[in-house]
Amino acid sequence: MNARCAVLATLLALSCNSYSVPSDVVNGVVVITQFTPGTTWGSYLTYSVDPSVAVVDETGAVTVSCSVDGSQLVPTIESNMNARGYENVPFGEAADIEIKMDALLGSVNTYVPGYCGWYPYYYCYPGWTYTGSYSFGTLVLTMGDTKNATPGGKLPLLWTNADYGVLAAYFDSGCTGSGTSVNWVKIRAAIDQAFSDSPYIVRP
Repeated sequence: MNARCAVLATLLALSCNSYSVPSDVVNGVVVITQFTPGTTWGSYLTYSVDPSVAVVDETGAVTVSCSVDGSQLVPTIESNMNARGYENVPFGEAADIEIKMDALLGSVNTYVPGYCGWYPYYYCYPGWTYTGSYSFGTLVLTMGDTKNATPGGKLPLLWTNADYGVLAAYFDSGCTGSGTSVNWVKIRAAIDQAFSDSPYIVRP
């Protein structure tokens, strides 16, 4: 849970105390976007997309991290950015905006209060009944301001997008899987929705 909170707090500027996965994530997808107020989007001309996905995997007993191939999602990001007037440059070359992908994987057990019987002279200590578990998987996109970055300093964040519920079967079993069960269509649709919800990202 600590890694889960730390990653999303860093990427989304949300506090660990206030962060929670929306309840309807179990049966659908929730798309959230945030941007840095005062950003002059027209001052940026070029962008690049990192084709790798940095993963924090909490599907097992021990939290692990890895990097997986996300190149199948790059064309969707590029299509949205190109439609808004930005010029794509290969990743690794100088660009005004750098777009990265991160993922958080895990599972949650759910419980409900158990039966509580009252007995004379005793307090009631109700137990908890296990009702099942569900897997969660969140894809996070971030836009870093490489144009105005200070050498050796942190990369200023322009925009973040969290797509909850799109990676429940991501790479089968997290960092040790093969990726054959990934629903790429579902993920691409969430990315398209994130850009649709962010009309301010445009180069006049």
